[in-house]
Amino acid sequence: MPEPPEPLKRFLVVLEICSPDEFAVLPEPLPGFIFPGVVECLRIIEAALVSVLHFRISESQGSQGCLRALVYRLNDYDLVLKCLRKLSIADLQDIPYITLLAVRSFQDHVSIGRIPCWKEHYSEKQVDDLMIKLPKTLRSALLPFQLDGVRFGLLRGARCLIADEMGLGKTIQAIAIAACFIDKGPILIVCPAVLRFSWAEELEHWLPSLLPRDLHLVFGHQNGLDYLERCPKIVVISYTMLSRLRRSMLNREWALMIVDESHNLRCTKKKSEHKETKIVLDIATKIDHIVLLSGTPSLTR
Repeated sequence: MPEPPEPLKRFLVVLEICSPDEFAVLPEPLPGFIFPGVVECLRIIEAALVSVLHFRISESQGSQGCLRALVYRLNDYDLVLKCLRKLSIADLQDIPYITLLAVRSFQDHVSIGRIPCWKEHYSEKQVDDLMIKLPKTLRSALLPFQLDGVRFGLLRGARCLIADEMGLGKTIQAIAIAACFIDKGPILIVCPAVLRFSWAEELEHWLPSLLPRDLHLVFGHQNGLDYLERCPKIVVISYTMLSRLRRSMLNREWALMIVDESHNLRCTKKKSEHKETKIVLDIATKIDHIVLLSGTPSLTR
């Protein structure tokens, strides 16, 4: 019997987004064909494109060892695709159209280092103007990554989740964001009952301009906001008391809300947790600026 023909050399060219303005070209084995090897495949791809476009080589560590790829600008995607389709030795797996469309829609914003998705997001200049309001001692105390966290929140209209691990300064970042809006109206801080005094100490330390009447801790019905002549600049309240004083808290207009240990917002079989989550969500629908803090975020909650 005649021997079966040897499998032909052939490989798959995979195109993948690797950054907001770049994509990678990777060679992969094709079932039923002899794989020429990564180096040879990259040489073939490079030869087809070198006279047309500049590229850079990317190397990353994967489960199968070092992965090498050619990286091109996303603006050159159509031209790269056109050249690769002429390769007779390769099949092509291009980027899904919907994915490409979504990434391209953000390209105009890549140069400024962020991707605004909503009209409520702030520009870099607006953020700079807000940051001027920070007390000098607070501004100088922020570590570089904490300063980045504050800017991250402000760029997104002060609607964000700060999920740094314990001890990395989520509280000081939230206070810095709050300081930018303290002249816009009262600020509500929701936290576990045991953390109310801790928040008061941090606020007094980092916002020295606060007067005693500007900071109010709610412990029960007897010292709720209904008994005050004016609403303080900052109100600190526990999840439980927020639920019990629901009507009073909903009737207020808040400039910003900080929710500490926000992973506590979850729906379980416990009726009390449901009520606490519900009141926070109800107030949140009326507030433009919301900062969530959690050292243990969970996608299942």
